[in-house]
Amino acid sequence: MSAASVYAKLRKSGGPLIRTAEAAAALRTSTSSASRALRTLSERGLATRVRHGLWSLAPERQDPRLLAPEITRPYPSYVSFDSALAAHGAIDQIPQAIALASTGRPKRVKTNDATFVVHRLPVELFGGFEDRDGVALATPEKALFDYVYVNQASGRGRRRLPELDLPASFSRQEVERWLARIPSKRLRTLVHHSLERTLVHAEYEDRRASPTAQERRRHH
Repeated sequence: MSAASVYAKLRKSGGPLIRTAEAAAALRTSTSSASRALRTLSERGLATRVRHGLWSLAPERQDPRLLAPEITRPYPSYVSFDSALAAHGAIDQIPQAIALASTGRPKRVKTNDATFVVHRLPVELFGGFEDRDGVALATPEKALFDYVYVNQASGRGRRRLPELDLPASFSRQEVERWLARIPSKRLRTLVHHSLERTLVHAEYEDRRASPTAQERRRHH
């Protein structure tokens, strides 16, 4: 089978991201044969190795944040913490790794395009994200909450964020709704106090230039 035929068959089988085992099933061949076929596609510029066992068949380089579902599969995830705050323009510093919130186990995954750091959240605190060009991205409120919550829950409460420049639409009420979901009273108090210390020094954009919080579509 020609490289073009293999590429067409694999693209027809699903999305641009494919695992070697999935390629083997689509091509009805062994995993080793599928791996060789994918390497051939890579040599011809038709595939890109993301990490061991995972390939991209996208014609152009994609936003690495689109890999988030594959990084935490089978558990759901979304981009949060300082990565989401940077995406919203709330902090100037660009994080070296892409931080993900997930219900799966914590881990660090390095791919050819980016390094991902996965932080585990309990099911009751998972949510508060919106779709941005196919990327599940935490709202500014939830990104800040997630950052402070994980720091306090892991005992790294002294870790501080850079200076915050929050959108005018930032809603403290939304943050408080997430606070109320923390089961532990002690942890809830620690997170609350840390958030208050952080927000008291935050700057806010001109409210006339920003949409209201209600105008942003959220998923909880």
